[in-house]
Amino acid sequence: MNQKFPKNQKLKSSKTIENLFLEGKTHSKFPIKLFFLPKENLETNLAAFAVPKRNFKSAVDRNRVKRQLREAYRLNKELLDEIHGKKFVMLFLFLGKVKPQYAEVEKAMVKLLKKLRDENS
Repeated sequence: MNQKFPKNQKLKSSKTIENLFLEGKTHSKFPIKLFFLPKENLETNLAAFAVPKRNFKSAVDRNRVKRQLREAYRLNKELLDEIHGKKFVMLFLFLGKVKPQYAEVEKAMVKLLKKLRDENS
């Protein structure tokens, strides 16, 4: 079980992110909203994380929440490995207005990943 989150698994393409908002489907489990799009010819799932500046004025707070989101995804991404042949482009958007506890973030992340897995298996 590889729990790394290397560069080749990070979503960085602005065209793909724009396409994700236009055509992608969503699932929500407060405080996280997941935008996802199934993609062909990907070798791994791609993920990005966003925290609105409107909710957290301080960059330090935004970066902390993004670190928590990345860590929760990194530790639980094997839930998506059970979907054979399907790979996804995903963006995790933090909706809350207060700094979360890590346990709350991880619980929401696990529920979202399980929902995505069950819907597409």
